[in-house]
Amino acid sequence: MTSRQTTGEADKLVRRYLAQLDAALQGVDASRREEILTEVHGHIDEGRAELDPDDATSVRTLLDRVGDPAAIAAEAGAPPPGSGRWDAWAPWLIIFGFIASGLGWIAGVLILWTSPTWSQRDKLIATFVPLAGLVALFFGLVAALRAGASCPGPTTLASTTCTTKGVTLRSESPYCWS
Repeated sequence: MTSRQTTGEADKLVRRYLAQLDAALQGVDASRREEILTEVHGHIDEGRAELDPDDATSVRTLLDRVGDPAAIAAEAGAPPPGSGRWDAWAPWLIIFGFIASGLGWIAGVLILWTSPTWSQRDKLIATFVPLAGLVALFFGLVAALRAGASCPGPTTLASTTCTTKGVTLRSESPYCWS
């Protein structure tokens, strides 16, 4: 094997290692992930400078000393592989969970808060924004029902006019709808 072939193999080993590390760091914040990748890449370059950088066996030994990409990612706070499969359900359960008597929303919030994938900010937003929307919807319906309650009931007229708080409502049916 020529030195040029070995150089190519050593470089491929480093690229493969860094790609595995990048994949393992997927759950880590992007800026932190780049910082770790740069730091590890620099460590590998330093190690290759001390060794024969073209020797694939030396590079394999160096990469073994650097550590397993999954272990480095776990130390950086990356979620374990396969933990994200339920995380994708959390937003859907939070959005549409109220349809199932609120149980889906509760399940979505539980998945969300136990997941390492979502940031604290994301968790707070996903928990309280749907609740705020429901509260706003409730008070909007109450206001609409109160406005409708002040309108006259059934009449025999083909057209009805109802004035509520300075707003005139007109309906072509025998009922005054707000």
